[in-house]
Amino acid sequence: MTTTYTDRLAKVRIAIDKLIEGSQSWRMGDRQYTRADLSTLYSMEKHYAKLAAKEQAAASGRGGRNRIRYIWM
Repeated sequence: MTTTYTDRLAKVRIAIDKLIEGSQSWRMGDRQYTRADLSTLYSMEKHYAKLAAKEQAAASGRGGRNRIRYIWM
């Protein structure tokens, strides 16, 4: 299964929402679970947003750079 950057970005945004709602850590039985801190999630969101934009641009056919350089002799 291939995960796209758009999918990863959505998961990071869900994690941010859950963290903001107050569920940063929880206990299940004798185990304690803790989510990443907010600053780490924000940096991941910024990184994946940039990569997802490139991914979407490439998928729509407008992601490449076409530069023409003329050399005069």
